[in-house]
Amino acid sequence: MLMYKKVASLAVLAALCATAQPLLAQGPTSSQSLSIPANQVNYKDLGGPQLGTVWGDSAKGPHGSFLRLPKGFVSPTHLHTGDYYGVIVEGSVSNAEAGQPEAALGPGSYYFQKGKSDHVTKCLGNTDCLIYISQSSAFDFIASKK
Repeated sequence: MLMYKKVASLAVLAALCATAQPLLAQGPTSSQSLSIPANQVNYKDLGGPQLGTVWGDSAKGPHGSFLRLPKGFVSPTHLHTGDYYGVIVEGSVSNAEAGQPEAALGPGSYYFQKGKSDHVTKCLGNTDCLIYISQSSAFDFIASKK
């Protein structure tokens, strides 16, 4: 059953990438096909969460990145400048805007986060969480002023 969930998650991720790429200002710029094994993704520590960019430059513009959240993680209320699209790869995540009900999103689940909208992201359950995000702008984290 676990293998089925991982295969289903990867299928959803592939579909998201295939449909989202035309929407991006620019996509991956590699002149040839590229494969990156999971154990070779380079993660940057964000003070608990970790960001592993696999294409683009998450500090400057469009990118595709894995966001790893430790089990039990609860972000402060925050926003991002740009919209992003997320697919849950591992664990159970909630990503709710202020005043909205939480929904537990498991592997293969998708969500869209509108830029400049306050929200809280949580890693639910007893395991770490892994989310693939695709964003047409640089990744940022801005604490809410509310």
